[in-house]
Order: sequence, then structure tokens, then C-alpha cells
Amino acid sequence: MTRLSPCVYVYRPEPSTTGTIEELPTSSSKPVPKLILLATWMGARDPHIAKYLLQYRAFFPTTPILLVRSEPRHFTRPRGAPRELAPALPVLHSVFPELAAPGKASSSNSAAILKANPPQLLIHAWSNGGTNSLHVLRLLLASTTTSTPSLDPRCDLPRYTLVLDSTPGAFRYWAAFRAFTTGLSGIVYWLLAPLMHAICLHYWLRHEILGRGKTGPLAAVRKGLNDERLLSSWSEVRRTYVYSEGDKLVHWQDVEAHAVEAERKGFVVRREKFDGSEHVAHLRRDATRYWRVVKETWEGEC
Repeated sequence: MTRLSPCVYVYRPEPSTTGTIEELPTSSSKPVPKLILLATWMGARDPHIAKYLLQYRAFFPTTPILLVRSEPRHFTRPRGAPRELAPALPVLHSVFPELAAPGKASSSNSAAILKANPPQLLIHAWSNGGTNSLHVLRLLLASTTTSTPSLDPRCDLPRYTLVLDSTPGAFRYWAAFRAFTTGLSGIVYWLLAPLMHAICLHYWLRHEILGRGKTGPLAAVRKGLNDERLLSSWSEVRRTYVYSEGDKLVHWQDVEAHAVEAERKGFVVRREKFDGSEHVAHLRRDATRYWRVVKETWEGEC
């Protein structure tokens, strides 16, 4: 993959590329995504990302892939996230030129025509880190400058399908602490644990107590995913929530509550609840089922 920033990478396939991994081919009569957007979980390691990347390359060998990585600093220093994710915009604009002129597509086509169009963008996001990256990208797309992003209701995303793996969660102190300390051990854990507690305590006081749960990046992500403007512009086609009661970082009740709200607002929702799998580990529990869900979400066989 080509590195565009510390957190943004792009894969552009060779014309002769062919898929060879999972035997779940997409029918030739089904639409092929013009772009696949993968928004990974916070601190995801290369070997773990590669499992998904290689499978998507096998499914859609002619489709470019935009990879957006999430890091802890995107939560501890959120003002820096737009700068690190901004290099993704030229890729999106090159595949979807209409994004460079928000509102142009919707003004030149009737709602009925837009609704009938097949999806063009396949989005797969993991954990709160991935959905936070998606939220920042949408703000950037809607902004006239990347330095002061603000959500513009006229901004239309291309028609897309969405897979939400282990997300979105709500703030829970110990779940947040475990998320920030995942992968730490020994003396490093004990040295950094007080700092992680301080970060979690600050978030809890600022956003959960003073903000009454309505402020902060997690609240913004949950609200943004269910933004009704995604329906009025016919951007989102359908979505699937993949989650489990075995997830100790994102509680399944928070995911289901978000899915219920999405359905109430009119989104096309599918829930895929795995049995006992841990956070972002549903693929490891049942790979065949997992990729079938991804394929059916894209093709509309929900």
C-alpha cells in the first residue's frame, strides 16, 4: 500500500489482479464497489489489518482500497486528527469527483433516481476508533478548509453500505481504560496506567458529568452515524452491526441501543450477534459467517 500519512494508506490494484482467498465470489450481476474504505480500530497492528485487506482484495480484485488507521492520540488530542486524515480526501475526490462540489449531485438528480442507484462505496469500520475516523472524514468532506471542519447539511456522501464491527459504544470508564491499555504489559503498563486513568477521569468529568453524556467524540460519533441527513440525501443504503456479548470494551447493549435508534429513524439495519467473541475478534470466531455477512450487506441480501 502507498503511505499518504501516518494514518492513511491507499491500495491501487494492478489490472491483472485476481482473488484467491475465500470462496465467496461476488456474482457478476452484482455491483462492484468503486472504492472500499477500511477504518480500523485504535492501535490495530499490521498483521491483523492484513487479514481483512487481503480478503477484500480477493473479493473485489479491481477495486482500490483506502485504509484509515486510528491512534490513541486521535482521542487524547482530537484537534490533530483532521490533519492526519486529510490526505484521504484526494483519494475520495479522485474516485467520486462529485464530492468536491457538495450538494451538486442531489440538486441535479431527483430523490427517486438517487434512491434507485446501487451503492458505490463499501465502508467497514471497527470499534470506536474506526467510527471516530469516519466521523472526522465526513466533517472534512463537508468543510471548505481542513483546519476548521464543520458539518454542512448539504454534504452528500456517495451511495454506500456500512459494516460496523464492535461499534459504536458509549463511554464506560473501565471499558475505556482497557481500550487505552490493551497491548501494554509489565513495567510499561504500570508506568502508563496512572496516565490512562487521568485521561479517562478527565473525559468522564468533562463529557459525562458536565456534558451530561452529550459532548465528546463518542457522543459525536453515535449522533453522526444516525444523522438523518444521510437518509434525506439517500447516501446510506444499508448497514450491519456485528457485535457480541463477549466484548469487554464495547458493551453489546450500547450497540443494540444504537441499532434500535437507527431503525426508528428509518435506516435499513441488520444485527449480527456473534456468540462469545471478543472485541473486534468476530472474524476469528467464525470467518465463513463473518465474510458472508459482509458480502450480503454489500449485495443487499440482508
